[in-house]
Amino acid sequence: MAGDLSAAVTRRLVALATAAMPPSRRAWGRAMSAELAYARSRSERARLALGAARVALLPPPGAADYRGAAGRSAALAVIAFVPLGLEVYLANAVFPALQDSTAGVLAMDAYLLVALVAAGALARRASASPGAPVIAGIAAGLVLAVLGMATFAAIDNAFLPIVSHQQGNIDGFRESGMTSMRAYINSSLEATAPGVAIVLTIAGAIFGAIGAALAEEATSAWSRLRRHPRP
Repeated sequence: MAGDLSAAVTRRLVALATAAMPPSRRAWGRAMSAELAYARSRSERARLALGAARVALLPPPGAADYRGAAGRSAALAVIAFVPLGLEVYLANAVFPALQDSTAGVLAMDAYLLVALVAAGALARRASASPGAPVIAGIAAGLVLAVLGMATFAAIDNAFLPIVSHQQGNIDGFRESGMTSMRAYINSSLEATAPGVAIVLTIAGAIFGAIGAALAEEATSAWSRLRRHPRP
């Protein structure tokens, strides 16, 4: 069941990446989708999905604005993840709780959305290309997803005696029927990673566009204020 879910999620991710590709490369994206049927493991499917995402985020020569938007937003995502990664470390290894608090989860989600909006706003200020904010948001979302899952994997394995006492992991381990907590946690992370990547990629496209719209409105408002200053 987990394998079927992973394959379905990966197919969806490749389809989204194909839709984001330049028209000249979409045939290649469709070929990658067909190749997924012959992938024999999760790692092979992950490599195909990452390859499709790379092509979507790095358009052919002549689309320098898109490449620049992806590069800048990827760097922004890395910087934005530093406090987020520190919070994940503190909450799971230094001051662990039996389960995640609702307020903490909502605060983390809000922080991620702000980072994606900022990526779109930065792209709009740097480029007039209509697709640049969307590409920027996708790149930021993908980078945040990769860094987030890598951080959870590192912490869960390095601090297994602490993480294994979290109530959610205890309940999931009992229901899984597995005999190793480490294997259960790693299997859960592997099954979750494609979904996290898809959610943050889609959110990046949406909130990147919102960030661009907000940046345009702020620029227009500032221009109007300068032309017609209040007495």
